[in-house]
Amino acid sequence: ESARGTEIQKKERPEERDIAGATPRIGIFICHCGTNIASVVDVEEVAAYARTLGGVVVAKNTLYTCSQDTQQLIKDLIHEKDLNRVIVASCTPRTHEPLFRETLREAGLNEYMFEMVNIREQCSWVHQQRSEEATAKAKSLVRGGVGKSHMLEPIKLSRVDVTRAALVIGGGISGMMAALSLARQGFKSYLVEKTDRLGGNLHHLTHSLEGYDWQGYLARRTKEVTSHPEIEVLLDTEVDEVAGFVGNFTTRIKGSERELKHGVVIVATGADQWSPEGFRYGEDEQVVTQRDLEKELQNGFSAKRVVMIQCVGSRCEEREYCSRVCCGEAVKNALTIKEKSPDTEITILYRDLRTYEFRELYYRKARERGVRFIHFPDDRYPDITRNGSGLKCLVHDDMIAEDITLEPDLVVLSAAIDPPLEANQHLGAMLKVPLDKDGFFMEAHVKLQPVDFANAGVFLCGMAHSPKYTEENVSQALATAGRAARVLSRDYLEVGGAVAAVDPEKCASCLTCVRECAYNAPFINAEGKAEIEAAKCQGCGNCAAACPAKAIQLSTFTDAQETALFKSILSEETSSAVEVVEDRVV
Repeated sequence: ESARGTEIQKKERPEERDIAGATPRIGIFICHCGTNIASVVDVEEVAAYARTLGGVVVAKNTLYTCSQDTQQLIKDLIHEKDLNRVIVASCTPRTHEPLFRETLREAGLNEYMFEMVNIREQCSWVHQQRSEEATAKAKSLVRGGVGKSHMLEPIKLSRVDVTRAALVIGGGISGMMAALSLARQGFKSYLVEKTDRLGGNLHHLTHSLEGYDWQGYLARRTKEVTSHPEIEVLLDTEVDEVAGFVGNFTTRIKGSERELKHGVVIVATGADQWSPEGFRYGEDEQVVTQRDLEKELQNGFSAKRVVMIQCVGSRCEEREYCSRVCCGEAVKNALTIKEKSPDTEITILYRDLRTYEFRELYYRKARERGVRFIHFPDDRYPDITRNGSGLKCLVHDDMIAEDITLEPDLVVLSAAIDPPLEANQHLGAMLKVPLDKDGFFMEAHVKLQPVDFANAGVFLCGMAHSPKYTEENVSQALATAGRAARVLSRDYLEVGGAVAAVDPEKCASCLTCVRECAYNAPFINAEGKAEIEAAKCQGCGNCAAACPAKAIQLSTFTDAQETALFKSILSEETSSAVEVVEDRVV
């Protein structure tokens, strides 16, 4: 629910209790996690041990601490035992920490009076054969959490208004559907497309493997997008600069003085077909790509012998990834040829055939229609030569372990999907978002945040993310719009939390933090001192680590808190109070 420095406005809660200066009263909850933890760690023993630690008022072991029943138990005990700190020893904070922080808020306790101890990934999962030692380690980790919890302090969040508009970069079907989904929810969208028309790669597809009319679909969606009052389409337009932070971005358009104000950014820049090298492509008009073939099939078909070659430019040293759609496109075009010219001989040469999902049924249908499939070795691609007026294709058939020669009238290459690397690098640097090793944009987390970037307020969809079928592009675009709407639907965002802060008395204005930050969060204020823009800060801690004057501290990970954590882990017990002298725990 949170994006580190920025928390989305939540429902009304009880007024927060004032616990400033109060003696620590800690509640600890040790999770069985079914058998994930309890099959290795003796959680009852850990809970009993936790009760002996200084400041601990209550310690319980629960089957699933993230369950609704246990959440209610935590809230009840906060009130009954007057708890002002809560520790949960369970799994990774990455997945469940926002849930527990929300529980504290609902109980009227500042959510940053919470500490999470990972005794699953960092204990039970890595020590499955050593139960006794794992239990001892779990105790020490809990002990460290108690030590750190003594140093926790309430953190107050501030509010920033939200500009209820979206910038969608890329006018292919993904960008169109993202903008249309937001517009239907009442949010303004600026749809920026660098070419002179919307639709992108969908212009090259006539129908899906299942027979769906893509051109009709594109025409309807284009009409909806261009006529919707909440969508402003900017063709022949490119983004020059993006500044600001989630809820409050400002974008300047290249070649224009116009600035767009918006609360979120959606990257839907797409990808394109790689132009094949070799196989006589570009030299011989009888050698084409699947895209070329699909266009030709709209006007009839006359070839009697067709050879299709898969993985041209994919799954190789230059592009290690699978382009995903190629096998489905080959099967689709082969079936279309069979419908138009049943006597045409079609041979598909492949390394591995990957007809994803239920498209396997169409692979079977192609075989039933007489399409021949020949497997060739990864390191022995077919060789295309011209023999007089005709083509020859030499391929090694793995099934019979022999070379065979085919004489096609037409060779069709299933070419790779290629990201626009230079353009992606430029946009990635502008938005402070990463690319993967193949040049596609990389999401924050493949399972937990599949359409988010780590930079809050910036989202991702379509083939800018990876090669995929049109149906998948549309689904991902709608998911992205849903995530973006979570921001745009709010009156304000709460900023602060686990972000960096500068002590101006220690700051030497050396600009180290300004140079180190990937998100442009630090700036020099009117007093000549460094200051952190909380809404931009992602809580990475680079500035705090780099500051030579130690003037920057990362909230919830301060030097005093981390020192207390490690000192407590290394000690045999945690005292009822942790004394701090000159930011060092003694």
